[in-house]
Parts: sequence; structure tokens; C-alpha cells
Amino acid sequence: MNAAPPILALEAVTVATRPPYEAGLDGATLALRAGELACFFVPEGQGRWALADAAEGLVRPEAGTVRFEGENWEAMGADRAARCRSRIGRVFEAHGWVSNLDMDENITLPQRYHTARPLPEIEQDALALARSLGFADLPRVRPALLRRDELRRAEWVRAFLGSPSLVILEFPTRDVPADGLRRLADAVAAARARGAAVAWIDQEGSRNALKALAPTHLYTVAGAALSREGGESR
Repeated sequence: MNAAPPILALEAVTVATRPPYEAGLDGATLALRAGELACFFVPEGQGRWALADAAEGLVRPEAGTVRFEGENWEAMGADRAARCRSRIGRVFEAHGWVSNLDMDENITLPQRYHTARPLPEIEQDALALARSLGFADLPRVRPALLRRDELRRAEWVRAFLGSPSLVILEFPTRDVPADGLRRLADAVAAARARGAAVAWIDQEGSRNALKALAPTHLYTVAGAALSREGGESR
């Protein structure tokens, strides 16, 4: 029996360093399989990095191939790509909420758009996740009425909703008190236990805290260069 392909695979991927990216990718190669956690440490103060958008097939590489669950993003049609993105959860570096939707609508929007799940089922799952991540209820107000830490924790709910096979976390504890890390760590552990792959992008200062999560891969980022600790530079 053939082994399942990696959930996320980058094969010599180059993305130019240009707006909106402060840092692109330079021949990046990696594979992230079910149950694995990869941590990427970027320099303090570095702006937007291209990896997360490349992993979701949102940017076309100048060279190389990005595969999600064995499929090349560039070979997919729009409908197929949308279905694949329904299996990816993400915490964005910037919040990116729709200002004229209440937060419960924002949180459930990807599942409502990308899947055919019944709305009551989506809302029930969202409420359970919200409670596990520190909310008494799903926030039901406009984004402007929530604190920054509440907005970030709401992103956690959105990212894990729908049991995604890939979760991408960009600076997920930014603006959140230190005690919030435990709840997020529990969500990451649960996702890995059911077979999801997790990519966690954070600043160098988070290294010690993230090592406590038993990551399977550690990467250091310097501009567009990606270096696996204990492995070759990419």
C-alpha cells in the first residue's frame, strides 16, 4: 500500500519578494504530513511572508510546485481549489474581518462559502470551539466592538472550525495574554491527534514556548531563505 502524500508539500518553490510580501521564498522545499507540527521562526519585525499564501495556492510561484494533499494548486480549476481550501484553516497575520458582518457570521463564513454543511451544524461546531477557546458564547457583535485579544481568539475558532486537514497559524498569540497559549496549544494537539498538519509561523522570541508543543519540524527564516534546523538550507 502506498503511503499517503504529504498534506502540504513545497518543491523548490520561489516566490518573488515584492508587494504585498516583505519576504518571499527562495527555492523552498518542505513536506508536512498528517499529525505533524512545523514551526517557522521569522526575525523580529519582519513583515508579511509569502509562505502561507503559497500553501493555500493564493500566489503563483515563479518556480517550483506547491501541492496540497498531493494535488498541484496550479493544475486545479477554481471549483476544485475552493473545495480544497475548505479543508484549510488559517489565522492571518492581520485580522481581515468583514466589518459589516457580526463576528459569528465572520467566523462561520468560510464554512458557509466553501462547504455544503447545514448552517445549524456549522454554528453548533463553532459554539463548541468558541467555548473551548475561552468564550462563553460565539461573539455576536461587529468586529469593531471586540478587544484585540478577542479578535485574535476568534480567529482561532475560525481556523479550527470544520476539522481542517491543514491549519496555518500566523503569529496566533499576538495581542493575547500569555495564559491564552494553553487553550491554543490544546486545540493544536487535538487537531494533530485527528490527523491534521499544522504550520505555525511566529517570531524568534516564541521559540522556547513553541518547543513545548513538541513540533516535528523547526525552521529558521531569514528573508526569503528557509533553513530547517538539523537539515539543509532551502
